[in-house]
Amino acid sequence: MLVFREIKPNLIPASCLAQGVFDGVHLGHQKVIIDAIEKSRTTDALATVVTFANHPQYITSKNSLKLITNLEDRLELFEALGVQVVLLLDFTEELSKISAVEYIKSVLVEGLNVRHISIGYNHRFGSQKKGDHKLLEKYGEQYGYKVTVIPPVAIEGQVASSSDIRNLISSGDVDSASKLLGRPFSIKGAVIQGKRRGTQLGFPTANMELPENMISPAAGVYSGLAYIGNENYFAVINVGKRPTFGDLTVNLVEAHVLNYSGNLYHKNIEVAFLKKLRDEKRFASEAELVEQIKLDCQAVTVLAPNL
Repeated sequence: MLVFREIKPNLIPASCLAQGVFDGVHLGHQKVIIDAIEKSRTTDALATVVTFANHPQYITSKNSLKLITNLEDRLELFEALGVQVVLLLDFTEELSKISAVEYIKSVLVEGLNVRHISIGYNHRFGSQKKGDHKLLEKYGEQYGYKVTVIPPVAIEGQVASSSDIRNLISSGDVDSASKLLGRPFSIKGAVIQGKRRGTQLGFPTANMELPENMISPAAGVYSGLAYIGNENYFAVINVGKRPTFGDLTVNLVEAHVLNYSGNLYHKNIEVAFLKKLRDEKRFASEAELVEQIKLDCQAVTVLAPNL
């Protein structure tokens, strides 16, 4: 997969493209992207995604939006779907002021030689978000490209949208979020050195700090999976501040990986959240905490055949 960081005339000879932010690359996003890929196979054009390195809301709304997927993961998911080219633009103040008509002309037509555009039903673009599917269709008649608008994708009555998925994750409903994503919600990172309290209790944990700009599940204990190298392991995952020990300042993800005995310090791992087991709780003693951890491990073992 080729990744271009800036646009210029005739960047590629011809494209069928999907356009959007695609945070989370959820089932709705996937349908848009797959439509572009399928169109590319019948038009002798490259399957292309046009997206942004940073979320536009950081510029347009100046807010601290939490992301579902980081840039590296988004690109990996694009490639896994079969995308051949990504135009990855930095969303800047300057770019935000480009009119929708100029964007169509300079980026999509002159830069990407677009033959077909696939977009979601609610996609807007250009200065003040004045661009929509009607504008794309209007200029498609002039420039010779086609447009497909993909309707919303719903699972069990819930429409797949990035904002709703963020709300589900932050409330702890990770299983519903995973259904809309089409895969378990997960966090990747390097295992950091902790205070070894889990080891002292007989339940060693792989500790990961939560990146500030990424969405975090609600505090609590979850059943999950740990992806270590090429192997998958069931895990009990705690998100929170370890109230039993009075550690109330740092938010951590701690994964006790079942049936794993290796050293994970400084290794990059991925933990996937499958289902919330319980809220975080302060225990009166370490002995009470140990008994609860045993119950949590049993719960994951019982759930495992159905996960």
